[in-house]
Amino acid sequence: MSDMSATENLQTNNPDVTLIEPDIERDAALGVQWLEGELGRATLTSMGVADKDNKPTTIEYERERVRDFIERQDQLNWMIECQGKVVGSVWVDLEQVGNVPAPAIHIMIGDPDVRGKGIGFAATSKVTEHLESRGFESIYSRHLTKNNGASGLLQSLGFTKFGEPYTDDDGLEWQNVVKGSKDEKAE
Repeated sequence: MSDMSATENLQTNNPDVTLIEPDIERDAALGVQWLEGELGRATLTSMGVADKDNKPTTIEYERERVRDFIERQDQLNWMIECQGKVVGSVWVDLEQVGNVPAPAIHIMIGDPDVRGKGIGFAATSKVTEHLESRGFESIYSRHLTKNNGASGLLQSLGFTKFGEPYTDDDGLEWQNVVKGSKDEKAE
């Protein structure tokens, strides 16, 4: 496999959706915008951030988060651009984190105005293709068992349940999923 830490821009099957390199100044400001207020709390809750950790963010914290995205060697990170506007992010853990085997895809559609419009499907589909083209036979993800949107998205991309649901240290219930040769088909 080639150097997996280098992020390249990827055009999805949707001509309006491109995966682009993170940019600290642009994306930190967006992070603050996406995560502020009750809508931001709801976004983080749907992604599995426990209530005790679901606090308002700052521009400094978001700059550090984006810098980490850019510098990490154990992740691939892209921002999701739709019609020239950054609307979310998608990333791949290249090493196992917690209970989720690697590589594991994660996504956040930060702009609530574009949720449910196929952007997450286009982005996740392209990242899955990208990983398969680099020789990964199994690709993983996870979702909160109560997050029907994430569950439906992953199912539509051919992911199936991998193992039983489990509860993390914060009391949140998760379901791991897999696409590829280690499929454990759901009944």
